[in-house]
Amino acid sequence: MTQTNPLKKTLITNFLFLLFLTLFAAGINYLNKEGNFGQTGYESFALGFVMLAAYSAAKLLKTIGLPIISGYIFSGIIAGPYITGFLNLEMVHKFSLIDDLALSFIGMTAGGALKIESLKKRSRAIFLNTLLQSIMVFLFVYSFIIFTGHYFQFIRNLTHPQIIAFAVLLGVIAIARSPSSAIAIINECRASGPFTDTILGVTIVMDVFIIIFFTIAMTAVQIILAESGVVDYLSFSILFCAIAISFIIGALLGKLISFYIKSFGHDLALLLLFVSFTVSKICMAVNPLIETHFNIDFHLEPLLICMSAGFTVQNFSREGKLFLGTLDRISLPIYLLFFTLAGAALDIKALRMCWPLALCIAMVRVFGIFAATWLSGSLTKDPVKHKKNAWMAYITQAGVAIGLAQIAARQSMEIGVYLSTIVLAVITINQIIGPITFKIALGLTGEAQKK
Repeated sequence: MTQTNPLKKTLITNFLFLLFLTLFAAGINYLNKEGNFGQTGYESFALGFVMLAAYSAAKLLKTIGLPIISGYIFSGIIAGPYITGFLNLEMVHKFSLIDDLALSFIGMTAGGALKIESLKKRSRAIFLNTLLQSIMVFLFVYSFIIFTGHYFQFIRNLTHPQIIAFAVLLGVIAIARSPSSAIAIINECRASGPFTDTILGVTIVMDVFIIIFFTIAMTAVQIILAESGVVDYLSFSILFCAIAISFIIGALLGKLISFYIKSFGHDLALLLLFVSFTVSKICMAVNPLIETHFNIDFHLEPLLICMSAGFTVQNFSREGKLFLGTLDRISLPIYLLFFTLAGAALDIKALRMCWPLALCIAMVRVFGIFAATWLSGSLTKDPVKHKKNAWMAYITQAGVAIGLAQIAARQSMEIGVYLSTIVLAVITINQIIGPITFKIALGLTGEAQKK
């Protein structure tokens, strides 16, 4: 009895505070529509206010066992342009700079969490999971669209070649994961162990290889849609070159960070935030310049650069512990901003348009993940509790999948609108469900630390 009363008190307190914030926000939103606030002032106020509400919602959900980032995401959805409109589409777009900063920061955290010793121990499991998930998820989603696509009103008007192209691209995009969500949940649960190491390794490796898979798929789609009958080997060469250069830049950056920590060791938090911001801004500036002046689609990846930097500091210097500890201390506001805005950006309108097809694809994707993780676990002789629960750790999807869908939409106009709409709808489902299932999986495997 003495333990339930504090829990009830916390629940009631957080709920009442959140209710007060909601009512207050509704009043402010009404006053803004009446023209009583300047636009810039209102945008700043709205972002700060939503952050406060998201933090309160996260505390409320945490008391009932849900992940903190679920509270951020739900708050963003409610405050976003498709529910209350407190944050409109223009405001969400303006705040995209925060996404770039946060993704670079999360990439650095992901790289810093990878240790060579752990990767060596779980290398076979990581390889098998990556391979089997890539094959099975693609085949499950592709086959589902090919054999049942004509039953869904949303894509019934597509021709047979367009259905094949749609299935190929959707199958590849379904392979994509969300390193940012995985890192946030692992950090929240203070999870460690072979299960966590495997999940983290697979998620990050998949984030690298999905770009290669997607390039191959786009070439196949161009042939299917008769845009080109020739394989563009130059695109593959440029792609591999961009990935290699991204890793090399990241390794050099990691060495510089290690040197700074060793030589000075102070103001490390500001340095890491500055590095994350600088990497994202330089990539945003350099990529269009290369495309404009050299007419090649060359893209340095800030996420890969920061992953490589974090990995280098962790594994090739003595400063890894201090580095990761600093990242952990400053992670709360970064995750709060990133996942709240991610929730606001989730396209509820797209989900309304094609929810039957989106729900079916999300379920088929889960079946593919389950089959792959079970088979991989059997081949590597993992404990039964790992095999049974691993599928729950790979559901989340976010920025990478959205980016791939947007590229496909620009280059394949016939199916572009259909593809981007369905991808946004599926991601909305996966990003809501995925963090919850991942936290449950860490608990069931015993690798989440009890607080």
